[in-house]
Amino acid sequence: MTIQKRILLIVTVLAAGWVALNLNYFSKNVQYYVAPDTVAQNSESSSAEKMEPNLLFIDSLGIRAPINYVDQADEDVFQESLQTGVVHYPGTAKLGENGNAYIFGHSSDNAWAKGDYKTVFALLPQVEIGQEIITSDDQGNKYVYVVRETKVISPDDVSVLSQGNKDKKLLTVQTSYPVGTALKRFVVIAELK
Repeated sequence: MTIQKRILLIVTVLAAGWVALNLNYFSKNVQYYVAPDTVAQNSESSSAEKMEPNLLFIDSLGIRAPINYVDQADEDVFQESLQTGVVHYPGTAKLGENGNAYIFGHSSDNAWAKGDYKTVFALLPQVEIGQEIITSDDQGNKYVYVVRETKVISPDDVSVLSQGNKDKKLLTVQTSYPVGTALKRFVVIAELK
């Protein structure tokens, strides 16, 4: 076997392994592109003012996840909370309040990691300007945010946690990017409707 064939074989095996480890992520994206109507859900987008407490819902992407609140900015606490949903970053605004509510979740986590939300934000990079993100607080009060901006940032860019001068009611949603890495962050900025 020539050296080129060996290199090609090694690259193919590594690529197949990487795809296998991120299979749920790729499955969600393929379904989104092949049959986008099957991804969208419609259960929380009614005009009702109340809904299930502590929920984040993006109808167009089929994203529905509990929002977990934590008291400290600690990686171990974050990782444990990400097993059961998405996480509200401590010290940022609460939903519906002036300032910037900051919520983050996984797009692709290790296949062996615990939890049912390892790929909850796999489709987040598909969100479009003008789409709605529906959330609820601990009382089930519903807040509808409209996507105003998306961007990719470095993992050490903490400007997205800024509360500004609190004259707006913002929601920032973040996930790691690109798939299978934590090299960057994909960020969605939305404003209360």
